[in-house]
Amino acid sequence: MYIMKHIPNLKRDLKIGEIGETQIHPILESKFKQLIINNNDVDQFSNFDFRNEGGDLWIEHKFRHRYNSTGLNTYYFDEVKLNRFKQLKKENPDCRGFIVWTFKDCRKIWEIDLHDTYEDGETMKWYTDPQNRDFGKGYKQKRNVVNVFADETINLDDFKFS
Repeated sequence: MYIMKHIPNLKRDLKIGEIGETQIHPILESKFKQLIINNNDVDQFSNFDFRNEGGDLWIEHKFRHRYNSTGLNTYYFDEVKLNRFKQLKKENPDCRGFIVWTFKDCRKIWEIDLHDTYEDGETMKWYTDPQNRDFGKGYKQKRNVVNVFADETINLDDFKFS
């Protein structure tokens, strides 16, 4: 049985996410060396929190402020975001997508890789996992998440965009 330590509260969680976006926004502009637009200013439920003006750079921010990154084997995000990126990639093969996680102890970044395994066909980079739990709305929901292995990410401080 899965028991959450914190009582789900969508309104509170959205506000906390908004605070996280405000904090990360100037860091993203500095790291990506360009104007980054907050998509949530137009659509609070946008699949990606940020993009550049040209629409060829997409960034999702996950604010995991209650957790340390150390000790976690994977970091997750909703599979719907991966599916949206696949669609964006079809429309523009040159577009790039990133997931940024802010933890208590650091920030991690991962460039979205549509291939879940390495060329050996056995070593996984990420996997999807069905979950059935309260995601902040007060009732259980079924949805898939993408679990990215922690060693596939890098510290945002060490990230160089090119």
